[in-house]
Amino acid sequence: MVLSDSLSQRITRFYDKLTESDRKVADYLQFHPEKVLILSTAEIADACQVSKTSISRFIRKLGYQDHLALRNELLHERESGTPMITQAIEEGYLQDELASIERLSTPINSEDFSQAVTRIANAKRVKVIGFRNNYVLALHCRQQLLQCRRSVMLLPTPGQTLGEEIADIQSDDVVVVFGFRRRTAQFAQLMQALSHTHCILITDQSGQKYHSDVRHCLVCELNSQGPLDSYAAPMSLVAHLVNQVYQLNQSDSAKVTASNRESYQMINELES
Repeated sequence: MVLSDSLSQRITRFYDKLTESDRKVADYLQFHPEKVLILSTAEIADACQVSKTSISRFIRKLGYQDHLALRNELLHERESGTPMITQAIEEGYLQDELASIERLSTPINSEDFSQAVTRIANAKRVKVIGFRNNYVLALHCRQQLLQCRRSVMLLPTPGQTLGEEIADIQSDDVVVVFGFRRRTAQFAQLMQALSHTHCILITDQSGQKYHSDVRHCLVCELNSQGPLDSYAAPMSLVAHLVNQVYQLNQSDSAKVTASNRESYQMINELES
C-alpha cells in the first residue's frame, strides 16, 4: 500500500519530536493509511488506544488543520491514481463495479461513440496506442478488432519510438488512444502531435482536458473504491465498441472471422 508522500514525509520529519502517544498514532497510520479515509477520529483513537484529543493534536502537529484536511489530501492522492484503500474492500464491491458499468450508458449513447464506430469500421488502417495500464486496454482492443477487420496496429512496438509511426498516419487512418490515469508525462505532447489526425481518445474524467485535441472523446469512469483502479468498465466499453464495429460491417467481419478460424485450424493453434 502506498502512503501519501506528503503525510509520509511529515511523519518522518516530526517523528523524533513526537510523544509516546503520538508515535502510536504515527506507527498505526504508516501501516494503515487508509484508516484516515474510512474511520472517524474517535475510531482511530480506539484503534491506537489513545484519546480522541491525542489524534486531533497529532494531526495538527503534522501541519494539518484537522482530520478533514488530512482526509482531503489523501483523497486527492487517490484521485490522481495513487493506490490507496478508501473503504473496506468487501463492502459494496460488486455494487460499485456494476454501477460503473451501468454508467457506460452515457458514453455509448453519445454522438461521439456512434461516429467513432463508423470511423473505425471504415478506416483504411487503425492504430491503437496505450502506455502503462493503457497498453493492456490497447492490446485487447487491437486483438478484438482483428476479429472483424484487417490492418489494425498496436503502438508503440516494443523498443521503438512513436515519431515515425505518427509521421506515417494518413488522412484515411484512425488512431485510438487509451488515456486513463496515470498517464505518462509526454501524453500532452502526444495528443498535440495527433491533433491533425482522426483520433479517438478513450479516457477517464481527468482526460477530458484533451478533448480539443481529438475528433472524438469517450469518457469512461474508473471504479476507484479499492486501493487499485478497476478496469471492468473500460473493458466493457471496448467490448461494446468492437461489437458495434463488427455489426456495422457484418458481412466483411464474418469473412475476417472465418479466415482467422481457418488459420487457427491450419496451425492447430487453439483448443477445439
